[in-house]
Amino acid sequence: MSVACRFVPEHIAEDIVQSVFVMYWEQKSALIPNAIHSFLYKCTQNNCLNYLKHQAVVLGHEEEVRLAEERMAFQLAGSDANELWNEVVERDIRKLLKASISKLPPKCRQAFELSYFKEMTYKEIAEAMHISSRTVEEHVQKATKFLREDLKEVLFCLLFLLR
Repeated sequence: MSVACRFVPEHIAEDIVQSVFVMYWEQKSALIPNAIHSFLYKCTQNNCLNYLKHQAVVLGHEEEVRLAEERMAFQLAGSDANELWNEVVERDIRKLLKASISKLPPKCRQAFELSYFKEMTYKEIAEAMHISSRTVEEHVQKATKFLREDLKEVLFCLLFLLR
């Protein structure tokens, strides 16, 4: 499941893992006992990639497919590529965070960015934006709540990556 969550949302990952286990069950007599782990891993990866390619055709998300293929290539390179893998993951997360932040209302986004990225106090932000400290606090709370909800699938998958 954690392999699938690296590439697709959790609800899709569940379906993919289930179909992989069905394939395993149907082909278990033909499999070499020592290769079962590899079979499950590779089938999961391939099914995730097939799903993303299908989504690219349906939704035109070629960039997501390219990023997933890049992630898989780094992962296949082994532990030597761990640093590169981390860079890819970090870049993807930053991209998702930036896209999510851009969905915020302008004042809310400005207050959030000043608070978290510029590390300004609510009082400093209030003076810069010509609003009350309480309004700044509300904007930041609203932004945090929105981002938590908007990025919940990514946050869930990160739990598996941070193990």
